[in-house]
Amino acid sequence: MPRRPPLRRALLAAAGLLAAGACTSSPAPRPAATGPVAVPVPSASAPLVVSACKNLLGSLPQQLDKGVERRPVTGDPARTAAWGDPAITLQCGVALPDQTATPLVVDDLAFVTTQRAGRVTYTTQGRAVNVSLVVPTPYENQALLVLPLVKPIEKALPLPAPAPGA
Repeated sequence: MPRRPPLRRALLAAAGLLAAGACTSSPAPRPAATGPVAVPVPSASAPLVVSACKNLLGSLPQQLDKGVERRPVTGDPARTAAWGDPAITLQCGVALPDQTATPLVVDDLAFVTTQRAGRVTYTTQGRAVNVSLVVPTPYENQALLVLPLVKPIEKALPLPAPAPGA
C-alpha cells in the first residue's frame, strides 16, 4: 500500500474525527437549491479587513467538492460566500476565535472549531483578518471541504503584525 504524505494523513485523520462526531451519512438526494443564501455580514469595517476580504472573496473556488457549487448570497458578496445545499457559508472579518482552544490544522492553516445546532464552525486562527466557515453536519469529511479554501485564505489574509519589541 503506498504511503500517504504526513499532511494528507493528518488531514484525513482530522476529517474522520469530525465526520464521526458530526454525522455518518450524506444529505438525502434532492434538487440542489440555487437561490441566494442569507449570510450575515460581520461588522468589522477597518480598511485592512475590507481590502483583505475583497481579495479573498475574489479568489475563492467555485466548487468545494463534487456537487458543492458556489451560490449567490444576499449578504455583502465582498465579505460573504456560500456553497452547496444545505449551504456552507463563509464570513470574512469575524471576531478573533477562542485562543485557548486547540486548533485543527489543515494544510498548515489553524482553525478553531466549534460544534452546535447541527453545524460545525471553522474559524481561522493566527491571521490579522479572520474567516469563519459554517458547515452543516450532514456533510461528511468536513475538513476536506475546508481544504480548497486554505490557499486562498493564506494568500489573501495577512499574518498579524509582530508585537512591538518582538
